[in-house]
Amino acid sequence: MADAPPTDPAGLGPDPATDPALALGLRGAHAEAIEESVAQLERRLASVRERPMRRAVVVGAFAPLDAEPMVAGLAFVVARAAAGRGEARAVLEELALEPTMFEELPYAVREAGYTRARAAGLDTVAVMFLGRRPETNPTVDEAFSGNDHLEAPLGLRRAAARGTDRDQLDRLLHDRDHRVIGLLLDNPRLVERDAVAIAARRPTRPEVLEVVARHRKWSSRYAVRKALACNPYTPAPIARRLLPVLMRQDIAFIVANGVLPEELRGEALALLARGPGGAAVARPETGAADEAAALAAAFAAEVGIEDADLADG
Repeated sequence: MADAPPTDPAGLGPDPATDPALALGLRGAHAEAIEESVAQLERRLASVRERPMRRAVVVGAFAPLDAEPMVAGLAFVVARAAAGRGEARAVLEELALEPTMFEELPYAVREAGYTRARAAGLDTVAVMFLGRRPETNPTVDEAFSGNDHLEAPLGLRRAAARGTDRDQLDRLLHDRDHRVIGLLLDNPRLVERDAVAIAARRPTRPEVLEVVARHRKWSSRYAVRKALACNPYTPAPIARRLLPVLMRQDIAFIVANGVLPEELRGEALALLARGPGGAAVARPETGAADEAAALAAAFAAEVGIEDADLADG
């Protein structure tokens, strides 16, 4: 889309777990009907296992709506997820990995949805309608440096991505062509560690990370979603919607690691400033550096990738 809602000058952060009915001025049976519709969506999603179908369920529920009911439905999902409902959190995860749903909405709907959510103080909902900022792509030399297969024709690299040679597959983890990576992620010989390595590697191209975020198998793995959120090359719409579905210690790691652009850093800090139920909590005055170091070490141990691996070629 050529047009997009204005980018967010205030650096909006997620809203607390307020009552969406009060925030939107909904009353009685109307509010109950919307919440019941959201609960039905959660139950339907829980019964679907295939990733393409899960996305179809969520997109089909929200995309046809006008701005007002869409904001109301999203607000109830956010509130229910903040209250600890795992089914609502699953809906948010699907929305986080399907940013094109919002990008493909008519501009008038996006603008009206953003304005309505902002007016109601529902900042988590408002940021879902924000337009894509221009991505700062690496240069060709930077993105492809160290790619063992750069000189091989694309056809040969795609064939190798379908193959069984583990050494070849390991080298292709460094490939920066999203078409190669898409085939590689479909290879049954890949394991979660490989998918995490692709999602975490930098520099890389945003198109590669979009392929990972959309993958029917690997995008459902928490470690992969966490690696995407930690990667500064992940497109902002994907990273923005992943933040609220991460665990607090992982949000803290991302903030401490300094990889978030300023527009997202404020949102992450707002998430950390609230307790699990949405209430504000005091930030520690001391020990932040030690905590950040511990979080970084724990992250590296869990993911199994050294810093040098994350940063190479």
